[in-house]
This record gives sequence, C-alpha cells and structure tokens, in this order.
Amino acid sequence: MLPCQQGYWERGRPARLKLGHLAPQASKQARRLRSQQGRLAYLATCGVGAQTDFLTLAGLQEPVWNTIAMARWILTVALALWSGMSFAQELEDYLKVRQQHRVRSLTPIAGLEIAVGKRVLEVEGIIRGSVSVGDSQSVLLEIEPTRSLVIQIPPGYGWLTRGQVRVRALVQVERESDLVTPTYTLLSAVHASVFSKWEVQERERQARAEALRQQAQAKSTPKRGNTTARTGTNRPNLPTINDWQAYAQNLHLYYPYYYQAIRRYNPRLSHEMADTITWSILRFSAHYGVDPRLIMAIVLVESGFNPNATSRKGAAGLGQLMPGTARGLGVADPYDPVQNLAGTVRLVRGHLENYLRKTGDPYSWDHLILALAAYNAGSGAVRKHGGVPPYRETQNYIRRVIQLYKQFCGIAD
Repeated sequence: MLPCQQGYWERGRPARLKLGHLAPQASKQARRLRSQQGRLAYLATCGVGAQTDFLTLAGLQEPVWNTIAMARWILTVALALWSGMSFAQELEDYLKVRQQHRVRSLTPIAGLEIAVGKRVLEVEGIIRGSVSVGDSQSVLLEIEPTRSLVIQIPPGYGWLTRGQVRVRALVQVERESDLVTPTYTLLSAVHASVFSKWEVQERERQARAEALRQQAQAKSTPKRGNTTARTGTNRPNLPTINDWQAYAQNLHLYYPYYYQAIRRYNPRLSHEMADTITWSILRFSAHYGVDPRLIMAIVLVESGFNPNATSRKGAAGLGQLMPGTARGLGVADPYDPVQNLAGTVRLVRGHLENYLRKTGDPYSWDHLILALAAYNAGSGAVRKHGGVPPYRETQNYIRRVIQLYKQFCGIAD
C-alpha cells in the first residue's frame, strides 16, 4: 500500500512521514515533497486523479479554487439570464408583428402556394441553409420534407443562418398571378420552442377563462327542467358562423366548443391528440371554406374520432380515406391526424364545388347530399346512377351525417 493510501495526507498538507516504515527511497521522496512540483509528482504516483484532489492535497489555497468556481457559476447564471431575456424580447417583438397583421394561426402549405397578391402568412419549419448575394441574405425554410421556401431575411436576423433551427415565422408573400413564382420576405421570426411554450400558456389561460365564464353563466341561468328531455338529444350545438373572415381570424374563440365535443365523443383521446384534431378541423375548414360542423359530423360517423380506425375495405384514419384516395390527396400517412384531416376537408370541398355547379342552388341540400354520396361511395358511383347510389350503406351514411350536422347547427329535423 502506498503512503497516500494510508492517510498520510490530511487537511491539504502532508503529515510527518514515518520514514521507518518506508523503503530506502522514502527520504528522497520526502525531500521532493518540499516543493510544489514534487508534491504533484508524488501524488501522481499514488494514483490521485481528480483535479480538486491535486489542488487540495498539494497544498494550494482552497480560496483560489473557490473563487474560480464562483466565477464560473456567475458566468453561467449571467448567460442563462441573458438568453432568457433575449428569447423574451424575441417573442414580444414577434407577437407585436403578429397582432399588427391580425395573424391568428399557421397557414397550411397549400395556402402559401395559392396565395395571390400581397399577404402576410405564418409558417413553421426548419432552417436548412442560407445564401448571401451582396447585402441580401436568404434562408431555406423546410415546411415539409418535400416542400421548402426561400425567404429573404432583413438585417438583425443573422441567427437564422447559424445552423439548423426550427422557427415560427411571419412571412410577406407577393405574387402577381398563379403563373408567377411567389416571393417571400421575412417580417419576424422566433424559435419554435419559445412560441410553443407561449401557445400552451395562452391556451390554458383561455381554457380557464372559458371555464369561469361557463360557471358564471350556469349560476346566473335559472333551472327550468331537463334540457335533454326537452330537446330530445344531448348533442352539443356548435357556434354559428356568420362571417367566414371573422371565423378564420378568431379560431381560438371556437376552440373550446370543438375540443369539448371531440373529447366527449372519444374520451380515450389524450389531451395532445384531441388538441391536434381540434386545431386541424378548425384551421383546414377555415382554409378550404368548409363548415367545420360538417367536418365534425363526417368524422364522427366515419371513425368516431379514432385516428387509428381501419375499415374492412382498408379505409384509414379519422376521415376513413382509401389508400388510392389518400395518395391522390398527397396524404403520406393516413393515420396522422393532421394529414388525414387536411385530405378529408380538401376532398369534401372538391365534392361540394363539383355538385354545386351541377345543381346550381347553394341554398338547397341537394349538392350536400350528392357530395356525401360521392365521399362514401365514390364520384363514379354517383355518376353511374345519376344521383345517390341505391346502396343501403351509402343512404344510411348520408342520413346520419345530415342528422348530426343539423344537430350541431341547432336545426330541428
């Protein structure tokens, strides 16, 4: 056993060596220990490897090491505070620009492609690269694995060029016509993680406010018997949409009603999944101009809000898209709720437009009935039979969807 393993070092300085118990070389080692260098060398031979042990056992002053550690700690705290303040200022500036342009939600990639004129849209993606031409800088923002935007960035956003980072961005799109490639100019950007935290806090705040409002309304409303028995149904009436532009700009006001209805129809859904389904229905309905209450009725009949539902014929996901239909709509994963609902709403919009042109009456139910028949049985079957196919499944499907849609709209049968 080596001397340093027998407790010969105590309180940062060596105790008196008992030379009688050491080898003849002990006296040379003792003389070596008188110098700082000798102490360190001796400790190395004893296998002491930690830097703090070297400093302490070699007799260095502990206050020196403590001062260095304190300086490092202060520097770490200062950097953390500076980073937090920087992110907070970044978010504050972003929200000001967002409010100034009345942006309420993310714009689907399809919205960027069809935008004509001059508009301000919100996108989220990963910065994959940058390029500089003279004083002009641009970044490549990947929205989806196969779709990216080249966005010109103004001075002050150099941090976007320092590696791959996920961001939420407000972009001004200018496009003269459908035949011209649009140009994208950055107005403001923030780290996506920072914005996500704010969005979660905002949703929780809105949910609390809505709960308090409902409690106050329940206390102020006198009880007049059983509402369910009076109306004959316990299905919720979803808010009426009178102004589509106002609806698209205030989706957060509709969110609580749709979220509660979805959780009610499928209580097994997690909060995250129900949240994703709710926002997808609201946003894609606003984008394609389809009544979200109709989409709610279709999804409820098709899958019962089960994103993993699969039919015997192979229809998959919330909207029960057939594999060929999903591919035609650009849906890579029909079990992904966002992709499935994007395809579902787009398909419904196409059928509604097609049969509205044929019926010519937007105030009748005819084009809706034919659109639902095409969604369930296929447009080929509707064309073959000159209307609703004589399939019991399709006829029952249309009846159930319209019944739910009327109930969501508060319309009596």
